Amino acid sequence: MGKILKKEFLSKNKKKLFLIILAVAILSITAVGYVLTFNQVTIIDGEEELSIKTRKDTVQEVLEEQEVSYIKEDAITPSLNTTIEDGTKIVIKRAVDITIEADDKTFNLLTPVEDVAAAIRQAGLTLGEEDDITPSLDEKLKNKMKIVVTRAVPCYIEVDGEKVDLLTTVLTVQEAIQEAQISLGDMDKISPSLEESIEEDTIIKIIRVTEETKTIEEDIDFKTIKQNASDMNKGTTKVVKNGEKGIKEKEVKITYEDGEEVNREVLEEKVIKEPVDKVIKVGTKPLPKLDTSRGGDNVVGTLNVTATAYSSQDPGVGSTTRLGKPLRKGVIAVDPSVIPFHTRIYVPGYGFGIALDTGGAIKGNKIDVAFDTRAEALRFGRKNVTIKIYGK
Repeated sequence: MGKILKKEFLSKNKKKLFLIILAVAILSITAVGYVLTFNQVTIIDGEEELSIKTRKDTVQEVLEEQEVSYIKEDAITPSLNTTIEDGTKIVIKRAVDITIEADDKTFNLLTPVEDVAAAIRQAGLTLGEEDDITPSLDEKLKNKMKIVVTRAVPCYIEVDGEKVDLLTTVLTVQEAIQEAQISLGDMDKISPSLEESIEEDTIIKIIRVTEETKTIEEDIDFKTIKQNASDMNKGTTKVVKNGEKGIKEKEVKITYEDGEEVNREVLEEKVIKEPVDKVIKVGTKPLPKLDTSRGGDNVVGTLNVTATAYSSQDPGVGSTTRLGKPLRKGVIAVDPSVIPFHTRIYVPGYGFGIALDTGGAIKGNKIDVAFDTRAEALRFGRKNVTIKIYGK
């Protein structure tokens, strides 16, 4: 009975069921077609990643649809007007706020670039080979990062007879010396001082200072003791005891600057051998009066001569004449072939004298008049005079 009823029901509603099934099929196909019009898109914003399906046509429309905000300095790849395709990846690199200090200027940048090197390029800065950059060029940019560019400057170090050229970013003289790998001695002199700042074309001078201790010997001069001798004529001397130099030993500290001695300090001194004094007897017996009187007017002739002066105090001159007479005022040295010994002579500016001496330079018409002191002889000097010659 049930089967008969079911058959009757299907027979009566067959057309209606067909229409229902047809409607469901059309709806299913329409739904599938609608779904197929969506594109799969991935949005990568820093560390965040979002996968969506969208029917929007451009990158800009997709970001607006997803309410993703951005600023013009942000880097968006691909560009905003790029057409969306299935599988499109939109990458947003957010701009960060950084500061670059260089060449006494401050550069403020809002930039999406990856690292310090790219930021410096964006600021239009060029770097020298020895310039120092903090942080390093490969450091990734962070918000509020401060980048400092320190320019290398030329400076020079004069040391050990050489001039070292240096291009450096260090701040002090000490750091420059260390960078040049120059070792310093404890006593070396450095100018400017180690704490001084390095500026462009600074010249650093290093003077090597060394010391050494030596033991040296030096002579000790002897004294000359003069003893009066009443049995010897005045103006005569006699050495009765020769002097001998002594010897002293010194321990000295010698200071050198760049190899040249600049100071010598005596640390200890002792006498090895005492000096022996020289003893000289000096005659005090009065000399007999030298008769230089005119002897009347017995002038036998005149002679034009060159007159000079000397004394026993002159170097190399003894205290006696060629004839063994005491050398004193009134003695005249002559050329015996021109003026015989013992001849009385009158010399203008000098007075009377007697020919009692000669000399290697007294030849021909030359005479040498004696004085008691060297000072008197120097005052007389050299003169051309006409002398008077007296007979005996």
